[in-house]
Amino acid sequence: MLDNMAIQEGDDTAVVTKPLHVQGARLVSTILSPAVVALPFILLMAFSANDQNPFLSAIITIFFLCVGPMAYITFGVITGKFTDVDVSVRSQRVGPFLFGIASSLVGFLILHVTNGQKNLESVLLLVSISGVIMMLITFWWKISMHASALSAAVTALSMVYGRIILPAFLLVILVSWSRVILRRHTLAQVIAGSLVGVGLSWLLLKIQGF
Repeated sequence: MLDNMAIQEGDDTAVVTKPLHVQGARLVSTILSPAVVALPFILLMAFSANDQNPFLSAIITIFFLCVGPMAYITFGVITGKFTDVDVSVRSQRVGPFLFGIASSLVGFLILHVTNGQKNLESVLLLVSISGVIMMLITFWWKISMHASALSAAVTALSMVYGRIILPAFLLVILVSWSRVILRRHTLAQVIAGSLVGVGLSWLLLKIQGF
């Protein structure tokens, strides 16, 4: 049985080593975080259409969906406003939610007035609407953003690319496991996040004709 405590000889300092499953959960949680998942999701949505030049729309979407919100959170961590980049403390989440919603809406409007790619307009609109709903829920309950974001992305991609994407739903189970193991969420919170992500993504894309 692995010892979770390694003590250096001749030193009073004890170095605590987390169990392997906790280390694995942290790695999964980082790799499948909303900010990381967003980049391949945007690119896959951009190149699913027959547009001749999806790059400009993709760059605009990445900036307003990823770069801006992450810069806001990173600055907040540096200045001590947020405890970590996951914004784990529920009371600290309102600011990032509002900034993310506003940023997504600005990106949506820019794509709309410049005749940008419709797929990415849908992505930005989805993020804006889901952001409002998740923020309202967060006032009372710490629903999982990791599970919601990943399940919404996989649902949208499966509607665009078909059944070949369905195995990716296993990643939703994996990230949900990681969040529970890390004690960032309860089982109910990751299940609720997953259901909200799937439901909103499916409903909005169906309304838009996917």
